[in-house]
Amino acid sequence: MMLHKSMSILRALRDAETNGLQAGQIVEATGMNRITMHRLVKTLEREGLVERDTSRHYHLGAQAWLLGMAANRRFDLNALAGDSLDRIEAETHDTIYLLRRVGDDVLCVARRDGTYPIKSLVMEVGKTYPVGVGGGGLAVLASLDPAETKEALERVRDRLHAYPKVTLARIRKQLEEARKTGYAFWPALISEALVVGVPILGQDKRPVGALSCAAIKERLGPTRRARVASLLKLEAMRIERRMSGAKLDKRT
Repeated sequence: MMLHKSMSILRALRDAETNGLQAGQIVEATGMNRITMHRLVKTLEREGLVERDTSRHYHLGAQAWLLGMAANRRFDLNALAGDSLDRIEAETHDTIYLLRRVGDDVLCVARRDGTYPIKSLVMEVGKTYPVGVGGGGLAVLASLDPAETKEALERVRDRLHAYPKVTLARIRKQLEEARKTGYAFWPALISEALVVGVPILGQDKRPVGALSCAAIKERLGPTRRARVASLLKLEAMRIERRMSGAKLDKRT
């Protein structure tokens, strides 16, 4: 329970980015009482996971950064996927996203803006989004087994208020469709853009991330949507093979 609450504090500070949060803002963001929050923050400070600046704002500490760097050494998804992102962008001319799964979130680690004049910049590099939100987040969620999907949705339920058009019912509806078609489709619930997404699976067949393509409505009708999904799947397979250590011929 304490670990769960500590992680709530760390996630709130992560989402605050460089602005940090004051004590009252952490209480508001996490929903915990002030006494518990102060006790946990003091522990996290001692461990170097949290720092406080001269204006009494709390930030993620250096140890949090070191842990993230150590985790990334397992595999640098951005480096493994760079060629794939370039190929998808060249083929579609639309905006392409690479997401990495981090627990109940997906982290946008790379983006290709595309050459089409109307951009669909629905995600920012370095930002996290709950699983189930957006094309890539929905693709990750759809690749979990039903029990895990249900548990993940319960854990992110209280965070959906940040996305006014997104409800559990709508996510469940899109999940059902994703499992039928074999790819995720996000119907402009956050912005005007439509998004197609597919998961990137590890050797254990569990999702480690996702690829997604965002475009205006006129560019992602049913026929083209299916073609884009096929292209994303092909590149996701290439990335998966690279993660497994396979060396790929550029023509394959």
